[in-house]
Amino acid sequence: MPHAVNSPLYALYMRYDQWKEEHDALYGRLLELCKLMRWNPGNFDYPFWGTHHRNVHEKFIPFMNDWQAHLAREKEIIYPIAKSAICGGRMGPAAVLEQEDVIAGQFYEAYLAAVKAEESPEDCLSRLLQVLMIIAEHFRVENETVVPAAERLLEEIEYIGS
Repeated sequence: MPHAVNSPLYALYMRYDQWKEEHDALYGRLLELCKLMRWNPGNFDYPFWGTHHRNVHEKFIPFMNDWQAHLAREKEIIYPIAKSAICGGRMGPAAVLEQEDVIAGQFYEAYLAAVKAEESPEDCLSRLLQVLMIIAEHFRVENETVVPAAERLLEEIEYIGS
């Protein structure tokens, strides 16, 4: 029985609901950040770009901290199942998600470096938008492939257990 307790399937079964709730909440926050990024003060209103960047930055940093913590749990709970239970192997959604995680991290570091170097608000916002776009794609892949497959798998477990 100890082997079953350490299995990825058991981890998915026990922790999926919590992960999914967190996933949905983060996705809602991502959408809010994306809406904030649609704001455009015009090319000549430079003082407003700085204010806008500060407003977005205040929401973005806590979001990224929470998203990175969520990713750590995702790698324990979701990725092992996505690698084995969803077709595609090395070319499947888990591989795509792992690559997106790395790329998002690199772009996030570039954003933080731009902020630290006091680059223009426009440049910082451009880098921030790149991070959001990569994370939005991450959520799209999860919501279209991994989440439905995990939920079907959990339904099968429930059916077998009943």
